[in-house]
Amino acid sequence: MATSFYKILLDPTARHLSLPPEYVTMHLVNKIRNNPIIRSANGGYSWRLKIKQIGDDYCFVNGWNNVVKDIQLGFGDFLLFKLVDQSTFRMSIYSPDGCEKILQPKTDQNGCEKILTTNILHDDDDDPSFVSTFTKSHLKRLRFTKEFEEAVGIDGERTMTVKNLDGEKWVMDLKLDKSFKTKRYLLSTGWCNFWRENYLSEGDELLFKYIRREDTLLLAKVTKKNITKRRDKGCERD
Repeated sequence: MATSFYKILLDPTARHLSLPPEYVTMHLVNKIRNNPIIRSANGGYSWRLKIKQIGDDYCFVNGWNNVVKDIQLGFGDFLLFKLVDQSTFRMSIYSPDGCEKILQPKTDQNGCEKILTTNILHDDDDDPSFVSTFTKSHLKRLRFTKEFEEAVGIDGERTMTVKNLDGEKWVMDLKLDKSFKTKRYLLSTGWCNFWRENYLSEGDELLFKYIRREDTLLLAKVTKKNITKRRDKGCERD
């Protein structure tokens, strides 16, 4: 699905960015969800926006102004969007002089790298989410909270697809954990490969969101608390 388009930013103050009409006709109508993710080609930035028709144009809305603000886009910047799957665009940015912009990683108050999404917690849908801090207990499994299980409606063992913001997917086993007094479900087989390949490490704060329309669990946000070389200790290869 290597389709792409470019835009030259002429109004950095605008709250939306129009998409080329021909591109919409050829690639987007009935083919892409209306709440795509834009992920920067470098710097680790991600935003969840909406695609909405304004007049005759289809536009990125509901957060486009945050994109401009977060990475300080300016007049004349050349923006190249590549559709990597049905819900994700990868955005490369070039200055008016033709050189690609290399974005500085977002950092928190402690100077630690922070990978963010915009509006993930403010979508106008009822997709449930939960936050979990990565600890040693997460090396082999990821347990869900009781509230999350009830919101999703999990009522039996099955497989579950988990994806990251690049659209890469892992199919995992969803198992019933009987070690608690109350029934709890967890992700087991496939989880180790997921956290290794997404460079998760102890202390990271993880925001997961269940996308109902896809029956998919999305790793929507990672806040890096401990920028150290990750370890595979205690995790067997799946």
